[in-house]
Amino acid sequence: ASPVYLFLNLFGNIMEEKIRGEDAVRMLYAEHNDRISAQGGKKLYYTVVRPGGLTTDPPRGAAALELNQGDTKSGRISRADVAALCVESIRYPQYTGGTTFECYDADTGAPLASVGLSNIMKSKTDNKDFVAGKERRGQNWGELFRGLERD
Repeated sequence: ASPVYLFLNLFGNIMEEKIRGEDAVRMLYAEHNDRISAQGGKKLYYTVVRPGGLTTDPPRGAAALELNQGDTKSGRISRADVAALCVESIRYPQYTGGTTFECYDADTGAPLASVGLSNIMKSKTDNKDFVAGKERRGQNWGELFRGLERD
C-alpha cells in the first residue's frame, strides 16, 4: 500500500471504506443485472472514478489527462477536470460502463509509492519513468475512455 493510503487510513480507515463502498456498488449492479436479464430488462452500468490529489487549478481538459487501471499510479488533478470527466463519462457508456479507473494530470503521474511526496512538492514527471501498461491518453473524451477494461 502507498504511504498516502496508509496515512489516510489512520483517520477512520478512509481508504478501506472507499474500497468497501466500491465493492458494494459493483455487487448491487451485478445483482440488479442478474435479476433484470432473466426478465429481459435493460442492464445498468456504473463507473467508479478515482481521482488523484485534488487541486483548485484551472481545468486542463481531456488531452492533458491520463487514466489508469489497477491502482498502480496517481498524481494530481483539478476539481474542474474531475467534474468534467464524470459528466463526459456518462456520454460514453460503451467505454466507461462497468469500469473503475484512476485519473490525474498526465504530467504528474507517478507510482503510488512516491505519489504523496510528489504531490506535496507539486512535481511534474516525464511520465516515462514508470509505465503500468494500462494508461489511457487521448485528444478528446472518447479517445481518453476508449480501451478501458471492464471490472
